[in-house]
Amino acid sequence: MANFRAKARAIELLGKGQIADLPTAISELWKNGYDAYAKNLECKLYLDSYKDNHKPIFVLSDNGFGMSEEDILNKWFVLGTDSKARNQKIQPEFDLKRRTPMGEKGIGRLSVSYLGSQMLMISKKADEKANALLMDWRVLDNYDFFLEDLNVPMLSFETQQEFKTNIAKANVEFELNLDETKWEEQKNYRNTILQDWESFNIPGFIYEEIIAKFCENKFHGTFFIILTPHEQLLELSEKDRVSLKKDNSFTYLRASLSGLHNDLKNKSKDFTTSFLIYDASGKYDVIDDFFTTEEMQNSDHWLSGEFDESGFFSGEIKVFNKREKYFFKPNRPPGKTPYGPFSIQWGSFEGELKSSLLNPEEFVNINKKLDAFGGLYVYRDDFRVLPYGRTEHDFLEFEKRRSLSAGTYFFSHRRFIGYIDLTREKNPSLTDKAGREGFIQNKAYREFKDDLIEFFVDIAKRYLRAGKDDKFDTYRENQLTEINAKHQQQLDAAKKKNSKTKKSFLEDLKEYNTKIDSLEKEIDDIGDELSREVNQLEINYNNYNNILEKLESKKNELRSIKIQKPPGIKITTRQEQEYVNYQSKYYTANNSVRNCQAIVDKTRERINVENLKLEYNEKFRSHIRYLDRQFSAFNDISKESFNRIEKQLTEEKNFQVESFIKQCESYNLLDSDEKDKISSKIIALENLTEEHKKEIENSFKGFTKHISNLQIDVDDDFLRGWYQEQNEKLAEKVEDYEELAQLGMAIEIIDHQFNVMYSQMQDSVNEIESYSKKNTEIAYSFNQLKNAFQHLEGNYKLLKPLYRTSRRTREIISGSQIEKYIKDFFENEFKKYRIDFDVNDSFREYEFFSYDSIIKPTFLNIINNANYWLIPSSERKIKIELIDDEIRIMNSGERIDDSQIKDIFNLFYTRKRDGRGIGLYLAKKNLNAVGYDIYATNKTDYNKLKGACFVIHKTKKN
Repeated sequence: MANFRAKARAIELLGKGQIADLPTAISELWKNGYDAYAKNLECKLYLDSYKDNHKPIFVLSDNGFGMSEEDILNKWFVLGTDSKARNQKIQPEFDLKRRTPMGEKGIGRLSVSYLGSQMLMISKKADEKANALLMDWRVLDNYDFFLEDLNVPMLSFETQQEFKTNIAKANVEFELNLDETKWEEQKNYRNTILQDWESFNIPGFIYEEIIAKFCENKFHGTFFIILTPHEQLLELSEKDRVSLKKDNSFTYLRASLSGLHNDLKNKSKDFTTSFLIYDASGKYDVIDDFFTTEEMQNSDHWLSGEFDESGFFSGEIKVFNKREKYFFKPNRPPGKTPYGPFSIQWGSFEGELKSSLLNPEEFVNINKKLDAFGGLYVYRDDFRVLPYGRTEHDFLEFEKRRSLSAGTYFFSHRRFIGYIDLTREKNPSLTDKAGREGFIQNKAYREFKDDLIEFFVDIAKRYLRAGKDDKFDTYRENQLTEINAKHQQQLDAAKKKNSKTKKSFLEDLKEYNTKIDSLEKEIDDIGDELSREVNQLEINYNNYNNILEKLESKKNELRSIKIQKPPGIKITTRQEQEYVNYQSKYYTANNSVRNCQAIVDKTRERINVENLKLEYNEKFRSHIRYLDRQFSAFNDISKESFNRIEKQLTEEKNFQVESFIKQCESYNLLDSDEKDKISSKIIALENLTEEHKKEIENSFKGFTKHISNLQIDVDDDFLRGWYQEQNEKLAEKVEDYEELAQLGMAIEIIDHQFNVMYSQMQDSVNEIESYSKKNTEIAYSFNQLKNAFQHLEGNYKLLKPLYRTSRRTREIISGSQIEKYIKDFFENEFKKYRIDFDVNDSFREYEFFSYDSIIKPTFLNIINNANYWLIPSSERKIKIELIDDEIRIMNSGERIDDSQIKDIFNLFYTRKRDGRGIGLYLAKKNLNAVGYDIYATNKTDYNKLKGACFVIHKTKKN
């Protein structure tokens, strides 16, 4: 064991506040790993629900060169050494190309101290012993210390047992720094630090997953194990959020660490980054789904080009569908700029779908990415410079100008993705602040910023501004009118078609409602007649065949009046009820046909072969006659429609010709016209002709395209209605589709689990592919992959009862089945959030005679809500009891306010931050449909756990 004695006395340089935030610290440490030629840069947050863990542990690692004992003693912990950017001694290894150094000496150590106070660093070069250093950065808050007074234990090891022995000694040795005589003025602070060290413990999984690696001879790299993580890391764990993706801390971290390499410029890179969270479900990566080059280049507006050493820009700009070369000269003195040459590329998106070239699906996907990653990024040698690109760091003041005039200053930081490409060689004067939170605001930076602001203002005013007060039209405004008009034209056409479809549907509904009553009676009469005939001792085959022929005729007639409400149309509540009544009548009539058919099928047992052959031949001929009548009717309809269209086209042609002739009257040639006059009239005629052609094209292009694309096997009304329906879903964000919502709700509950499992599988496959049989941990990876598949299969089986098909038959569902179902469904959540779930014996014995797809989702929804509201509680309990034929589902979470006790069952009412407000509404409505009801209560004799309490009870015999 080696004792480390630092020689420098500048302890104040290790003071806090040098690093601005967690992502900056992580980014800086990843830069160090990049400089050490690492292929994998990883962060791992082990939550306290993972394996034998008892508190969150954070690990930051790289598989770079690693450090020897001498490197740690004489380089890593020594202040004030030369910048690595000027050190050219590092040679590329591991079959990688030479890298431009990213980090600055000393910042990495400050970054480590930001991650958390209690740290175990382990580093190893290939074919050498592993070295470890134990440190608690809080001891540096004692300003009575000089570095030479500090005892930092170091140890080396080759086996796990050797590590266990030496780490125990190092722990005791570090506590010497906490001698009471050295902490007279900070006794309370010293006691806090000492308490952490007295409970110092390294969980077993750290030995399995980390220490074991360092015992391998060929392994190399550096790991920082933070045993008391920074509060920004604890925010991702200790609050036990049900869904991390909607959390602000998580979103900020994800946005800051994504796009670390400039994939917008070049997808090819020789390193990977990941931020893994380990919990009861396994591990999953939270850094994903950044913008692609194609998405940036296919934006509504796009620019690419370069600033030269004089600050002059040359490149290409695209505004909607128009492209041209673009040149810009900033208003600055002649000569070279202090900031140097660089390239820039960006894509900007319209804020409304009607103004965008993107289709609805693309528009929604891009908006999600813009919310998370929108901004202008700065890269140096393809490595991201923080904080540029963060939404809140609008260093070019897009939003400030936009607030003055959105019409003039088009750009918005939140509707924008792009990058500025710098290099250390060409832009040496753009240097980072000490804490790596942006550039030092020197002359180079100020002019860099001023010229870019002028650049974007010029683009906005020249190409993108809009407004009635402008003296000239821009590319955007000219095209925007056309794009909006096209979008409006599509909406108007859809509205017109929708109106026609609705009218036809309501007319059919009215007509068929009168027909269905008489038809139902006729089918019942045929059924009675058929029953009388087949119940005779001897069947009269002539009468029997006549009855069958009448039955077949009524079946065809019933089929001809079947109607289905077209998707996308809106009807009144009364009309909806009429449609439901009609569907009920149709179902009854169709049932009567089936009853008749059942009689016929049974009667065939009494009929001899010859008569069965006659029946077969008659049915064959009958169907041929039916087909002939059907297609004759189709032909008549088609002929009538085409004749009508041909007539309309002829009338429109005559109108257009007459209109054109009339408009040309002012341009008619006169005998007195001279050459110049004739030329001007030709030009006027050409302009008029072009306008006329454009008008005709706008009027008939859509029609001709529609006609040419017509297919017999495609229901155009159905497709149009379906697309209209999808558009309305996106625009209104809500549709009341009860059965789909029921299934969607169940899927949403386990959505997080599915994401975790898919990430597990992907990670394991990557490990298997990368390491294959050479890696001793392949068995663990394979088992993880196997387990993930098994979990996925299990969740699929859990979903099966929720599908609509399970509503066809009732079955007995016991309370014990529901108990097991809930425990299986929420196994990981109960473990992860330490929730105590229990039911009483009376409920276990209770039996529902109902549908799986109604009863089980109801319980899932209530328990899922309870999981969410239990988060702030120190004691987390959920209990289901059956008392006096009432099922009481209670939890120890947040109590429902008396004023909201009834509102929570209203559609779209929700108290959740990102809730939809459909779960309890559907639960109540579906339970009502099967003879049950549900309500919430705060009565003390019911609500024993003093949180939320729901009561399910029968309303009628079912």
